[in-house]
Amino acid sequence: MVILIVLIVLALIFGIGAVLEGLLWLFLIGLALLAAAAWFAWRKFRQLT
Repeated sequence: MVILIVLIVLALIFGIGAVLEGLLWLFLIGLALLAAAAWFAWRKFRQLT
């Protein structure tokens, strides 16, 4: 019974960790895409003026 509880707790911890890691990667990729879009827009804007 104790082993089952330990396994469930570990599964919850690893599951939450995986979700948080996924959100972190999503956030980092979103920031990178936003930075790239801003940089390309700035270059276009500089060419027009």
